[in-house]
Amino acid sequence: MHALIVGNGEPPSRELFAELMADEEHLLICADGGANTAAEYGYLPNLVIGDLDSLSAVARTAVPEDRQLPILDQNATDMEKVLQHAVDIGVLSADLIGFTGRRTDHTLWNLSQLKRFGDRMRLRLLDDYCEIRVLEASTRFRADPGQKLSLCPLAGPVSGINTKGLQWELRRETLGAERAGISNE
Repeated sequence: MHALIVGNGEPPSRELFAELMADEEHLLICADGGANTAAEYGYLPNLVIGDLDSLSAVARTAVPEDRQLPILDQNATDMEKVLQHAVDIGVLSADLIGFTGRRTDHTLWNLSQLKRFGDRMRLRLLDDYCEIRVLEASTRFRADPGQKLSLCPLAGPVSGINTKGLQWELRRETLGAERAGISNE
């Protein structure tokens, strides 16, 4: 099962939201105020999860009460609550939007959750400017010519990195805080 999960950070463009909603074979789950964006764009979430303190009156009215799942635990962020619930109901992959921007502390924490939950479901964090994924061991993907690609270790140095097909190929390189692979193509 796949989910589109919407956070209460900087809202994605209507175009990105609609593109990700084009696949009707997924759940639309909102982390608290992410439901405000869904409602504004004309979408009804399958679930709204969190402490619900950021849910607007419009979204609260639009989303039926049986689709609102209040989790009041203040020791977890709304993103953590949503991802844990997604794992619990069998979500295998998720696209995350609305989890960047506005508050840098939240953005940094949200990035760390990609690693924390990445062994239980395939996650992509997207906004109108980039796609962020945690890469494990060997990863293959296609990119358009000229598309920017950055490799940024967040949990300490990573050794033995090899790339193929990039403008600046890496051979058995170590990337870390002293050296990152920024803006390759």
